[in-house]
Amino acid sequence: MMEIPSRTILKILALTTGFFAVLMLCYLARHELVWIGTAFFLAVAFNPAVEWVTRFMPRRHRGLAIGTVFILVGLVFTFLVVSFVPPLVQQTAALTRDLPKYTDQLVHGSGFVPDLIREFQLVDRIKDSQDQLTNYASSAGSQFVGVLGSVFSSVVAGITILALTFFMLLEGPAWVKAFWRTVPDSRREHLEHLANQMYRSVTGYVNGNLLTSLIAAVTTALALALVGVPFAIPLGIFVGIMDLLPLIGATIGAVVVLLVAGFTSLTALIFMAIFFVIYQQLENHVLQPVVYGKTVDISPLLVLVSVLMGAAVGGIVGAIVAIPVFASLQILIKDFVERRRAKAS
Repeated sequence: MMEIPSRTILKILALTTGFFAVLMLCYLARHELVWIGTAFFLAVAFNPAVEWVTRFMPRRHRGLAIGTVFILVGLVFTFLVVSFVPPLVQQTAALTRDLPKYTDQLVHGSGFVPDLIREFQLVDRIKDSQDQLTNYASSAGSQFVGVLGSVFSSVVAGITILALTFFMLLEGPAWVKAFWRTVPDSRREHLEHLANQMYRSVTGYVNGNLLTSLIAAVTTALALALVGVPFAIPLGIFVGIMDLLPLIGATIGAVVVLLVAGFTSLTALIFMAIFFVIYQQLENHVLQPVVYGKTVDISPLLVLVSVLMGAAVGGIVGAIVAIPVFASLQILIKDFVERRRAKAS
């Protein structure tokens, strides 16, 4: 019978305890880890702009360049808020005020959607939904404290993420240099090539996803306004946010917009359906290949799996961040397999 040394048993117990301790720590700090991951990908996305601005700063001061980029991004964000929030608030308030009228139109009106509702005997369900929405609105005052707590939490999270992003951008180059000094010269060139591949993948995806979502929001709002569908701005913003989610986001946004368009008229419904078909084809076959290029090469199955896992861990932010994470892991796994094959041959 083979005897296992006590030292080996102690090492196994220590490793097992340490492993479960790390898992418990990650679980307890899961929200903070999502913040750190979000800040990391924001830093990677902003870094090309920071590198470009640094060339025009006195003595190539990186801190000034980061501050300049943050100010420019803040100005753009402020412009968008000033431009879109007032109409968004007004149209959302109008939607809440006119909800009973739209419900009555759905039940008793004439048109494509009302006819379908009566045909499939959904009148009672529509009325029940209106009652639920009314009860929710009447109890909104009692939820005011909870809403304030959520807003405060979101502000704290936003400030924390921005601070982390700033310091990652500021100290990142020094960290990278310190890391490469610890890597042997024989392996440095290969690892630098892998790091550059992952960097291009992350920056290409983050920047490309934001750009295509902005285009989706603007074009949808313009199309809705063109055919006279109410609440064009909030619906356009909703489509843009949904478009951030790969594969399923654009479909969810289109379904909601088509339902609202159907309330307006059959002409608006047909126009928006044609618009989404054409736009999705343009986005899938023109915009995404041009914007992403060859930076993100990941199969649809892995995209869906990564989105589901990311959403389970970090909500919508986790779903968005999961794609570049899986793309980076795919690069590492592909390199590992190719090296093993090369050694075997």
